[in-house]
Amino acid sequence: MSKDNQNKGTKDNGEKKQNGKSVPSGEYADLKEKHESDLTKKEKRLLEKEKLKGMGLGKKLEYIWMYYKPVIFGIIGFIALIFLAVDLYQNAQKETVLSVSVVNAGNIDAEALSLEVKETIGAEGKNDVAEVVCNLLTSAEGDSFDYYTQMAFVTQMQARTMDVMVMPETLYNALNAEGYFADLKELLGDEVYQSFGDNIDQGHVSLTGSPLTEKFDLSYEPACVAVLVNSKNTDNAAKWIASLAE
Repeated sequence: MSKDNQNKGTKDNGEKKQNGKSVPSGEYADLKEKHESDLTKKEKRLLEKEKLKGMGLGKKLEYIWMYYKPVIFGIIGFIALIFLAVDLYQNAQKETVLSVSVVNAGNIDAEALSLEVKETIGAEGKNDVAEVVCNLLTSAEGDSFDYYTQMAFVTQMQARTMDVMVMPETLYNALNAEGYFADLKELLGDEVYQSFGDNIDQGHVSLTGSPLTEKFDLSYEPACVAVLVNSKNTDNAAKWIASLAE
């Protein structure tokens, strides 16, 4: 065989072609003869690289999945932890300035309404958050919560994450009898309190034909609005209720 033909059979990666097959030579051949425990990290990487060069795409993917599965899952897990940490940090920075819980709400855009509530009370802080929550449902009679809502209500009351409730009159009467609501006369002040006329008493505002009914897609009237007795945001609750008289 001529020298030119021999050169043509030599590959760039240090392997020769014999009978159509790749045969290790040079440094790669020496590395293959070594025991794995004697290889340095650099040499191991070189061997892996050479192995992959001789494989088709399907074989490469199969090989990588077989031998590097723990590494792949480790990377995925690490990325997920980063996203989780960022999310937790961002949530920790947020401050809920008012939470309005709407009982038996219909099909509404809670996010848009939350932004509207935030604007109404004039909350301008970067991390200020107003919430319109629609997870409260009553029994068929309307004078009590269903089983799961009752547990959610008690939990939220204990955590003090509720400020204002919008609800049917029958439910208001039942909860008010148990002392769940704050004194609106004291909370709103005489001027705002009097602006509601006959539609208010010390425990709630009673709204009929109000834009609130349409906004929250309520199937009941009057809509009773009250402030929880253990609310942490009574000033903002008062601002929002005052806006209902306008």
